[in-house]
Amino acid sequence: MIERLYVQNFRCLESVTLDFAGTPSALIIGKNGAGKSTTREALSVFQSICRGSSRVDKLILPSDFSFLHLDRPMRFEIEVMLAGNRFKYAIGFDWPATFREARILDESLSVNGQSIFARQEGQVQLPAGASFGLNWHVFALPVINERPPARSVQDLKAYLASIVLVAPIPSEMSGFSEEPSRELEHDASNYASCLRGLLENEFAAYGKFDEYVKSVIPDFSSLKNEDRGKQGKQLMVTFKGSESQSSLTVEFDALSDGEKCFFLSAYVVASNAAGFPIVCMWDEPDSHLSLSEVGQFITGLRKMASNGGQFIATSHHPETVRKFSDETTFVLTRKSHLDLKKELGKNFEQIGLLLADECFSGAAIIWSHEHLEHNAPDLLKLVDVVKPILFGAPS
Repeated sequence: MIERLYVQNFRCLESVTLDFAGTPSALIIGKNGAGKSTTREALSVFQSICRGSSRVDKLILPSDFSFLHLDRPMRFEIEVMLAGNRFKYAIGFDWPATFREARILDESLSVNGQSIFARQEGQVQLPAGASFGLNWHVFALPVINERPPARSVQDLKAYLASIVLVAPIPSEMSGFSEEPSRELEHDASNYASCLRGLLENEFAAYGKFDEYVKSVIPDFSSLKNEDRGKQGKQLMVTFKGSESQSSLTVEFDALSDGEKCFFLSAYVVASNAAGFPIVCMWDEPDSHLSLSEVGQFITGLRKMASNGGQFIATSHHPETVRKFSDETTFVLTRKSHLDLKKELGKNFEQIGLLLADECFSGAAIIWSHEHLEHNAPDLLKLVDVVKPILFGAPS
């Protein structure tokens, strides 16, 4: 279970601590731009490192620093309880003026208070005085392992790599897969590949999957992957009517947005039941559901959390909010746009000129800040409609 998350100088989260200790299910609420989705992106930093990202590269961009404060360090810390062990992993970044990508300023991992490694810039210190050098832009955690049979560090990396971070776009959730996978994309576009990977490796998971879907879609009967071409498979879903003789089989893609979300939820529940505990952070899980379906949907995911997993949701929906107590609800606040003026050291007219310059140049550094990103449709209108009128069509 994730016990604590700390984020500093990352997008709109200038210095935020979320204490999830003893909280298998939690709700994060707040106004648009307060940092709910940014919390998911912060967790994706740990996920990416543990999925094998060897170097910083585009994982951290200049626009990720709060208000473009490249002169201040960015920092992430996470504490996890896993198999009776308490892990703490921390990593800091900075961006020196002459660098083309972020530099790892410091990085460390401890288990039950005992250091596994501690890094300062390019020097990694191990217990008993051993040390080695590492490129400033290369992560140390992926290359650190214990001697067999000990494997707690490997288990931590597998745990963080398996975090399910989703803000699904049902229209992009494909039922076609070329090969199985166990790494779900944030928009759930590779749902069929991940479900295939789960069911091909964990046969017992289908029973839990089937049980969950039938609890929310009573006429669901079965699903299977049909061969399409040499390697591809198409996920087919069968429904049965009240009479056992009548049935309907459709491609997964033909399901409604809400039905696809129920199938995605079934995948999360079945994955958790298959063995390794699952952390699922779902950005606005109620977005594609009817009012009458929200309560049952949230309750199902919270039950998964009570069975060893962890469920973290972000939402504005009153029905979702009612499913969580005050003790399990975290409120993020948004700074005033006047603070944007103060932070940039410019008045609104100067900020407007900078935004216009970015519209012309194609850059989106200031536009990408969470204080302004909700105006993205306006930027698209400026680029697609206004710019050709003012500056002419591109040659």
